[in-house]
Amino acid sequence: MFSGWDSINFKHYNHEWEHFAFAYRSIDVDELNCTLPAIVEFPNFMRQKSWISAVVSFFLSMYLFVVLAIVCDDYLVPAMERLCYTLRMTYDVAGATFLAAATSAPELFVNFVATFVTNGDIGLGTIVGSSVFNILVISAVCGILTSPSKLDWWPITRDTIWYLVSIAALTTVLWDSLVKWHEATVLLLLYLLYIIQLILDRRIQNLVRKAHTESELLDVDPMTREEDPLKGFREHICTTPQPGSNCCQKTWWGIKYPAELVLACTIPSVRFIFFLSMFLSVIWISVISYLLAWFLTIVGYNLQIPDSIMGLTILAAGTSVPEVASSYIVSKKGYGSMAICNAVGSNTFDIFVCLGLPWLLKSLIYQHSIVIDSSALTITTAMLVLTAIIVYVGFLISKFVLGKFVGWTSLVSYIIFLIIACLLEILLNKENICDIEES
Repeated sequence: MFSGWDSINFKHYNHEWEHFAFAYRSIDVDELNCTLPAIVEFPNFMRQKSWISAVVSFFLSMYLFVVLAIVCDDYLVPAMERLCYTLRMTYDVAGATFLAAATSAPELFVNFVATFVTNGDIGLGTIVGSSVFNILVISAVCGILTSPSKLDWWPITRDTIWYLVSIAALTTVLWDSLVKWHEATVLLLLYLLYIIQLILDRRIQNLVRKAHTESELLDVDPMTREEDPLKGFREHICTTPQPGSNCCQKTWWGIKYPAELVLACTIPSVRFIFFLSMFLSVIWISVISYLLAWFLTIVGYNLQIPDSIMGLTILAAGTSVPEVASSYIVSKKGYGSMAICNAVGSNTFDIFVCLGLPWLLKSLIYQHSIVIDSSALTITTAMLVLTAIIVYVGFLISKFVLGKFVGWTSLVSYIIFLIIACLLEILLNKENICDIEES
């Protein structure tokens, strides 16, 4: 199955390599005294180094980003709107819970793959990278590309505090580069406590605040609204370019239409069974995320980019497309608190659940602690505190107005974070990577 490895003797492990589609890195390290690249843990396709494989994988990844955005825009966000209207939830709580959990499906799926399949640190790198991407890039996109909006200080302060708690918990867990089962359990219990606090949020506000506005509730029925109506099956498959469209707009419509047709045939319209639409949207997001992890790993392997840097940069951005798209959509509708709470709530969900749940299951199944390979990721995780403080201080200076000041400050901070994080990985990650193409 692994091309170019014919001359290597795997001794008594041969039968395991023949029957399992994915290999276990612990055996490889013992036998070869080096770390296998993550590409060997994916299906044996386009594994040989080739510029053709890199180019094809890159364009496939770009198209998958488009499909991911369509799933979020046409199915996931409208389904979440109907769910939140049914439950009569406030904008900020809806963004921090259901919307955050649904848009974090890629991170959860990628970390399951990284924990149980590749046994590497690309999952942790993706979580850390996407957390920074969420809080900084979403603030930048919503602040720069949408109209300025005044936000309530309470939900932003509440979710930022919980985000700092999650960062402190993760830093404590990673301090010795080992994850034990009870540490993973604490992460999940902290998220449960966070949910309980959100359920009681309105009562807590009534105790500590003089006024509580009922206008924050999702009181507009998505089924009957005239502005931005929900699309049915016919609207999805019978779309045509707008009259007077130029060549570029027609080309873009032609690129998107195959994806829209496939999605319309596999996901029911949110105007009917929105629970099923939401569930199938999350399934589609998970599948697309696996393909993104695979194709971007091929690109990084051909460009000789370390797995952890891929996770911190390109893969983190790719898996955060649902958060960006959903936050931008709700921010344009005037729900700025929902957008920011989606960003911060997604980060809290990523750390507590997307990392805690796979780590707990693996430690219980294999009865041993999980070793975190990359020493730089522990330092990078501590840098998350600084990014959260930068955004919150930006809101304090602007008096909680989501506008250009917060947007540009967040964008510059994200660029600086990428430079520092990549330098740390290059300087501190001294793993000996196996050359799978030598005979």
